[in-house]
Amino acid sequence: MSPRRVLVVTYPYPPMPSVGGNRWLAMTKYLRRAGHEVTILTTAAFGRARGAEEMGVVRAEDLLAARWLRALLRRPPLPMQGEPAPRDKAVPGIITKLVVPDHHLLTWVPFAARVARALHRQRPFDCIVTTSAYESTHLVALLLGRRRPAWVADFRDGWTFHPWREPFPTRLQERLDRRLETRVVRSAERTTVVERPVGEDFHRRLGIDAVHVPNGWDAELERDVRESELPGLPSDRILLVHTGRMLGGWGRSPRTLLRALVRLRGEQPELASRLLLVLAGRPDREEQELIDSYPLGGLIHRVGHLSRGGAMALQRRADALVLLTAPDLVWELPGKVFEYIGARRPILALADGNEAARVVRETGTGIAVPPGDEHAIVTALAAAARGELAAACRPHDTERYEYPAPARAMAAEIERAIGARRSREALDGGGAR
Repeated sequence: MSPRRVLVVTYPYPPMPSVGGNRWLAMTKYLRRAGHEVTILTTAAFGRARGAEEMGVVRAEDLLAARWLRALLRRPPLPMQGEPAPRDKAVPGIITKLVVPDHHLLTWVPFAARVARALHRQRPFDCIVTTSAYESTHLVALLLGRRRPAWVADFRDGWTFHPWREPFPTRLQERLDRRLETRVVRSAERTTVVERPVGEDFHRRLGIDAVHVPNGWDAELERDVRESELPGLPSDRILLVHTGRMLGGWGRSPRTLLRALVRLRGEQPELASRLLLVLAGRPDREEQELIDSYPLGGLIHRVGHLSRGGAMALQRRADALVLLTAPDLVWELPGKVFEYIGARRPILALADGNEAARVVRETGTGIAVPPGDEHAIVTALAAAARGELAAACRPHDTERYEYPAPARAMAAEIERAIGARRSREALDGGGAR
């Protein structure tokens, strides 16, 4: 495979505090090792990353960080690298419910498109990869016009298929949203998806054969694990570890898990006393108030915000890793699943009928129970207290979820996109460029 010049347009990228940036942080590293020249185009709103992570990164202006705009909307400054996230409030509905497909179309995409055009003029790229969530990111490729390079549209989540955002208030907006989605996936030479249900939907609705290129675990992160210090934890308890935020979209919530712990404590107090639910993540008032509303006493231990390496070290200390998913989001596959797989500890997935449950079961990395089934969760917690979950962890067929395999799959799609673009140009008489 020939070395290629690739422009990746992604809104989430370090130091933005989002796991969404991990996909292309890992992809870029392994694509470069394979000889490809990769440029990342991302937002300047969160500052710059440190060291090697900033190599080959170009940052476009973003009104989201403009002090005058944040003051107008009465929102605090965005967190910079290493800083705790200030208490924030949601973007006003007049913005999120008005702009199609999302508010970044106004705050970032115009600047990103201008930078992409300038970079492509200076030294043309062989391929552009646009990646979402934040579906407006894909419009950067469309705004390059007929002279754009080959295009891979990469989807981490669904767009109009079980969208992660709130529905638009009018049918006109919904129709526009669907037209934009159709335009993107039919214009791109190749379409890739992280979750298989999203690709199945593209095929069923739009006749597009999207290719599954999953996220994955990067074993080289073990160095960060070894260099991290863990907070003190009791050695005489079964540790159930959850890293990250527990509350989320589409009804993801720890309520049923907390009720199950209370019920286990009431019905089988000796078993319950063996357990300790360890929570790591940025403080969140709503989440903390919810947890405190349940009489769990010494069954919960918070360690606060940890670095990524620290969180992964905590995962390896666990007797079982807790995964929460929404009850009705069929494509949901949180990025932490791959860190959990890399930890080689049993996963207790509150997941059913979604991609997370499918991956956990297919790889033999744990058990999955419906997130709303209190009785099933109590049964699983009791099994954890008896030390029985280890038998459910017999990992197999995990290679496709371990780097460099996802990067090799993406490189193959980039090459196919370049071939398809050349074929299209030949049919057009060479006028596309």
